[in-house]
Amino acid sequence: MQFEPSLESLEDYRGKERIEKRLTVWLVILSGLLLGAIYSIITLNNVSPGETVEKHDTSGISKY
Repeated sequence: MQFEPSLESLEDYRGKERIEKRLTVWLVILSGLLLGAIYSIITLNNVSPGETVEKHDTSGISKY
């Protein structure tokens, strides 16, 4: 006979998870956000002048 767990027997059901598991999840989420922010800051600060987009008026219509 095989035992199939019910939702009530799972420790994550209805907020009954352990504190360590909850802290681990928050640690993973916050570290991912921190790494993404650091990567974005480094990438945006390393843009060379040749990579910037310059806007030119190519239509021949002058603005007032």
